[in-house]
Amino acid sequence: MTTNEIIEKLKNLKIENSEDYEKLEIIDELTNFLRQNSDGYLACEVMINLLERHPEVEFGSPGEPVHTLEKFEGHYEEFLMKSLDKHPTQMTVWMLNRMINGQEESEQKKLIQKLKDCITHPLADQATIEFAKDFYEYQTEE
Repeated sequence: MTTNEIIEKLKNLKIENSEDYEKLEIIDELTNFLRQNSDGYLACEVMINLLERHPEVEFGSPGEPVHTLEKFEGHYEEFLMKSLDKHPTQMTVWMLNRMINGQEESEQKKLIQKLKDCITHPLADQATIEFAKDFYEYQTEE
């Protein structure tokens, strides 16, 4: 399956909830194809949008969309930052925390500030705010 075909399928995918197993299996299949495609990184924006459009869905721990995005290091980060500015979700906040863990101290400080911004974001739901608070406390412990 081509990356463009996968992008179209992801754009049109609507997930009812975390128990919509059929759709979650489709995501697993599509992300598996993306990881095999040399141009799979082109789907980073649509995968971030998928997480943003479905803030109530648990994709896994952290799940195939996150694992696939992280495979495309250097391609997804800009889309993640834009999504966090627009509408942070539990999954995108979790991805931010995972990014923080892999950075040098100077970059960590910028990303920790982004995490702090998620706590007061007007569109963040209560679960996302609590997630961000927990990660912020963990990242700022001394």
